[in-house]
Formats: sequence, C-alpha cells, structure tokens
Amino acid sequence: MIRVRQLPSSLWTTARLRRAGARAAIVTVEGPPPLLYLSGSLSCTRLFLRCTPVPAEFGATRNAELVLGQRVFINTGATIVANHSITLGDDCLIGDYVAIFDTDHHQLEPGRPKRVAAVRLGDNVWVGRSATILPGVTIGDHAVVAAGAVVTEDIPARTLVAGVPARPIRTLDVPDGWRRG
Repeated sequence: MIRVRQLPSSLWTTARLRRAGARAAIVTVEGPPPLLYLSGSLSCTRLFLRCTPVPAEFGATRNAELVLGQRVFINTGATIVANHSITLGDDCLIGDYVAIFDTDHHQLEPGRPKRVAAVRLGDNVWVGRSATILPGVTIGDHAVVAAGAVVTEDIPARTLVAGVPARPIRTLDVPDGWRRG
C-alpha cells in the first residue's frame, strides 16, 4: 500500500515517464523522486522504486533504449542508464547500489574505441546489492547475481553467480512461472 507522503513522488515520476513516451507506465516510488534520463527511448509498465535514502537513477540517453518489463523493482542508489540498449525482463529485482552499464564511457587505450554493447536481463532475475553488470552481458531467466559480484560474461538461466569476476556457484532449481516475492 502506498502512503500519502509517497504519492507526490509516484505521480511525478509516472507523469515524467509517460511524457517521455512510456505510455503504460505506472510507478510506485518510496522516498524522493528518482534521477531520470529521458532523452532516449524508455519503455516500462509497472515499476517499483525505492529511493530512500539515495535516489535510484535510470533512463536512456539520446539514441539509446531502456526497456523495463512488468513488475520490475529497483532499489535505492541503483544506476541503470542506457547509452545503447539495456533490457530488464519481467519481475526483475535490482538491489541497492547496483550498476548496470552498456558502455565503458571512455577509451581504455589510445586508438581503441570504447566498448558499447547491449545488456539483457531475463525474467525473474535477482541482482544483489552493489553488483556491477558490464557491457555485452546477457543474464538468463531466474538467475541470481550475488551481492558485490562483477558480471563480465553471459550467465545461463537458473544459475547463481558470485565473485569478481562473477563465476557460477550452482544451478538453481526454479520452475517456470515462479516469481520471487
């Protein structure tokens, strides 16, 4: 249930997203409004944001695309800003201070271009606190990324990964249609 004091942030965020083209957006915000980047394409339906004590930041820069599935939850301090393309499937849970990047933002060496590659999270993916997902990564349905992990390679469906860089820990026994609560 949404509290009256949260209503202004939720209405403001929903209105801004709809104005930016996310026509079906219904957003529930706990705390102050998030930091939004709305010069690119953004698509979302039902979105839950926790912005206390640090606002989440998300959106898409010019010529970029951010697609958020149904019932996505983004926790405090998370950063999900598409510079190329980021897609989160239905029922994704994004922990606090998670960072999802589809570009390196800068060159690593002279004469080498910066890396730009789409990121895709499948349905029912849980990304733990302070995890980082780097450009070009695809995470399969029902996968879990442990807190603090740095994901540099694709993760198969129903896999728990942890570490820096993230490595498979075990396979998860998750039936199709099951959603994390």
